[in-house]
Amino acid sequence: MIDKSALSRGLAVAVSGLACVGIQGGVAVAEQGAEPTLLGQVLENATYESKTVMTAFPRAVHQADSSGIEDEPVEAWTHLSLDSTTFLDDYWTFGLGLEALASTYRGAERGAFSAPGVRKGHGRYVDLSRMTLSYLGDTVEVLAGKDAVPIGLAEIYSPTDLYGAENTANPQQPVDYGVWQLRTDLYVGSDRLTGIILPIEESAPGPAEHSRWNGPNGSGGSDFANLNITGLPVGISPEIVDDYRDSTPSNWSYLLQYKGTATNLDYFITAYNGVGPYPVLKNPASGQFNPYTKVYPTVSIASAGSALVQGSWKFYGEGLAYWAEEDTDDDFARALIGAKYRETQFANSIGWKEITPIIEYSKEWRFGLQDHPDYNTSSKEARPNPNNVLMSLTVEANDEWKFGGMHGHSLKDWDSTSQVFARYQPNDNLWTMISFVEYHGNEGTQFGRYDRNDNISLTLNYTF
Repeated sequence: MIDKSALSRGLAVAVSGLACVGIQGGVAVAEQGAEPTLLGQVLENATYESKTVMTAFPRAVHQADSSGIEDEPVEAWTHLSLDSTTFLDDYWTFGLGLEALASTYRGAERGAFSAPGVRKGHGRYVDLSRMTLSYLGDTVEVLAGKDAVPIGLAEIYSPTDLYGAENTANPQQPVDYGVWQLRTDLYVGSDRLTGIILPIEESAPGPAEHSRWNGPNGSGGSDFANLNITGLPVGISPEIVDDYRDSTPSNWSYLLQYKGTATNLDYFITAYNGVGPYPVLKNPASGQFNPYTKVYPTVSIASAGSALVQGSWKFYGEGLAYWAEEDTDDDFARALIGAKYRETQFANSIGWKEITPIIEYSKEWRFGLQDHPDYNTSSKEARPNPNNVLMSLTVEANDEWKFGGMHGHSLKDWDSTSQVFARYQPNDNLWTMISFVEYHGNEGTQFGRYDRNDNISLTLNYTF
């Protein structure tokens, strides 16, 4: 039997200790003084990327008018990003990432800049995705601020990449949102030990309330796509409200990762305790039928992965074990195996540059069901790809033209999604792409809930 409270305390001590080592090294250098930098230097060091997507939806949403769901046949989405890293002196850097978004999706963006710990799940016209102060030593690095938390080695879908955040107001165009953190990296040769403290739980932007991407249960969004609550009287619909914990130290999350390399091999091992990545539903107050509360319970996660490169082949696998505190969610294990092949000999013989197929298989096993009297619905429907095959094929015809497709198929519910695309890139700064996406399956399934959202998109992307 795993002592979950002991695991939580031990992981918190380990990560906090690692952070203290890094901070002491950084402060020693900071005391020597550093020349101030100007905002102009930050902007001068920045790279900018502009992306515009026009999307046509040939099929109307069922009962769009009566249910208030947005049902425009054509939608426009634009994104301008700034990414900058500026050295303040030999050891310290300031990083800044800004995301400017505007679209015709009703209610997708409102206002500007979300404060730490934001509870509103809508996007902003302008927001931070990265704002960091970093100390770069010879064997230790320390970062404080808002940044991504990338985990995993898979090519299409990573079951272990659970700790970052994205703006998914337009789910087909996710934008990195970043999370507030204190991170320390200790380097041992080519290996790295990373400890991260995540002090703030907040709501990342998702589809607006009346978005066609919210699935059949608008109140719960796609997290609870097939919601069926036992004991709720006929004629009463569940009302779902969000609940987020405050930022007192007892509510902080802790992540520890070891990332190593060997000949032709990359691997990682992680341990995590804190706010879970998947939501569950908590029952209303005694004697009440509503509202139900969407909660992210405290969990412990152990994960690992590796990737082996042999010539044109890449073989990889990832896995995790997941335990929820006090049985507030399911306990389960997830795994993924995959292979990627870069084919050039046949491609060159027919005048192409490269053909790259990828195939992955993901699987979940539950070894403990949610069993808490105050909780009603587990995160089962929110966990993607529980028994899925994912495939992609990319053909690089030459330096300008690329085309291919992707297919994801559930072996559990036999729903699926497919995409085909053609991309033209006349130079290093500009590319344009046309793509078609199709969803298929029953209404309550991962992909079938979007079966009226088949679409054709035209994308123009410019970097400067």
